[in-house]
Amino acid sequence: MNNNIVLQCLTETHNELWENGKDVGLQTKSSSKITKVWQEKLLLIDAIRFIPEYKVGGYKIDLVDTEERIAYELKVSPKNPHHEFYRDVFKILYANSLDRKFDRFVFWCPAVSVVKLGALAVFVKSLSKQLNLNIDIFQIQSKQ
Repeated sequence: MNNNIVLQCLTETHNELWENGKDVGLQTKSSSKITKVWQEKLLLIDAIRFIPEYKVGGYKIDLVDTEERIAYELKVSPKNPHHEFYRDVFKILYANSLDRKFDRFVFWCPAVSVVKLGALAVFVKSLSKQLNLNIDIFQIQSKQ
């Protein structure tokens, strides 16, 4: 099992629950609900392998795959992806500085966010080689 089941659950959940629009409160509630439902679906698949809201220090990582040593972070809203990305990369580096926990970090966000990340994503991917951490940025596939 690789990213496929994690991505499938995420895509289905996002397409079922995402509330598009300009109401920030509605989008915040929608984002929280999507993350929670996505985590719950994966727990039903394998409650030992997947750990939601994995705590390290004072931080939480959205989802951890303990077998593959992958940390997953989800940015549901297309707004300000770079802020979330910076923070999430820091969380993974911090976790690894305490005790080598992760070999890979996967950041999922809407397609428009991937475009917004642009050069930053290229820089971080090259930096990942120096950090011995694979960093991948994937777009959430929205329903057509």
